[in-house]
Amino acid sequence: MSRQQSRIDRLLNELMELRSGELGEELSLMPSSELIEEDKNYLLKVDLPGIKKEDVKVEVEGDRLTIRAERRSEKEEKSKKRYFSEISYGSCMRSFTLPQAIDEKKVDAKFENGVLSVTIPKTAESKSKQISIH
Repeated sequence: MSRQQSRIDRLLNELMELRSGELGEELSLMPSSELIEEDKNYLLKVDLPGIKKEDVKVEVEGDRLTIRAERRSEKEEKSKKRYFSEISYGSCMRSFTLPQAIDEKKVDAKFENGVLSVTIPKTAESKSKQISIH
């Protein structure tokens, strides 16, 4: 039984080494997100667990919304020994192409409980309208 456990431990260690990259380099994070269309705006939600509000940046340029975030690793104290870590540290950037008719000046971002919520108001031109058929 201990021989099988040893094999499993070795396999898990090899997987962790592959996941963390060579020489422990940091991974690039890819946060989960969703975009919801509402009557008057779009709502973009991005999961950013373990990231501080001050380490998140939201930019809108034309029809492009870009989110940048960074999860910094904690300084390891010499008196503490880390056996393994499955937590990814590093930076990420996601860009989303938006509909042309949005109101850039009224974009609003809130960060709460590790979730970034960006409200993107539509302009009057972007609202759909019924077209009569002749």
